[in-house]
Amino acid sequence: MKAAKERKMDRKRKHKALAASKTDKSRQRRLDNKAKRDEIHAIDPDIKVRVINQVTYDDLGTEIMVENGKIKTVETFKPEPEEIEESEEKIINRFVNKWNL
Repeated sequence: MKAAKERKMDRKRKHKALAASKTDKSRQRRLDNKAKRDEIHAIDPDIKVRVINQVTYDDLGTEIMVENGKIKTVETFKPEPEEIEESEEKIINRFVNKWNL
């Protein structure tokens, strides 16, 4: 059976290793984001860039990427307006039926 001191030292050693690996991952993520930002600013120095979860957005919130030396927007799926209205109507009906209004 291990002594309390040995368990404590093992726990400290594991925590220190985990903290170091988190620091390395975080540092690499920051460097990658900086490289993306620098690449975009090399093309257009006046653009405001936000990097959220390793995805690059402009100041309007549009997802952007660099392709062949040009800044391009990324196409995202947007549901048709009819689909949105239909789903909102279903949600409203569900609440109306729940509260018997």
